Amino acid sequence: MINGLMTLNGAWDKVRTDPIIRMMVMALAFYGMSTFEGPMMSVKSVNSLSHYTDWTIGHVHSGALGWNGMITFASVYYLVPRLWHRERLYSLRWVNWHFWLATLGIVFYAASMWVAGITEGLMWREYGADGYLVNSFAEVVAAVHPMYVLRAFGGLLYLSGATIMTANVWLTILGRQRQETPLRQAAYDATADRPLVAVPAE
Repeated sequence: MINGLMTLNGAWDKVRTDPIIRMMVMALAFYGMSTFEGPMMSVKSVNSLSHYTDWTIGHVHSGALGWNGMITFASVYYLVPRLWHRERLYSLRWVNWHFWLATLGIVFYAASMWVAGITEGLMWREYGADGYLVNSFAEVVAAVHPMYVLRAFGGLLYLSGATIMTANVWLTILGRQRQETPLRQAAYDATADRPLVAVPAE
């Protein structure tokens, strides 16, 4: 993760202006979070709560959708114009839409599964004074039902972003270009926007 982020050293401004780079940085962030969460979940006290719950589902999907998905999307966006000899993608604004839909989709999906998993773990380990479980399976499912709705919403956002990408890539292959203004128009600053002048060493 550090290697990937340090590759951007000296070019961090591109995160603001290039949605493909932004997608790669987000992929690295999810990679870092997932590789920290995995060993943390292997700790015995944490695993006793998370095992067999939706927390594991949230962990796996934050890695699969966040790291694998985002880096794959960014790679496809980078490669398609070069493989088909196009000047640029059909629309960089569509890439920006895809980035935000995918990011919000992963957040809703993973966070809802984390909450559902902790809820399940706590409800499954609750015993009454008689030594029997307090909550039935149906009660646990009813308790996490809102989290499943949020999970479906997050998945729908992520899928919507992938649909936009499919259209963007296909139109790029066909050689079309959408007329659009750049994502960010930097204001002209006479003091800052000047060529660098070499200063002789003393």
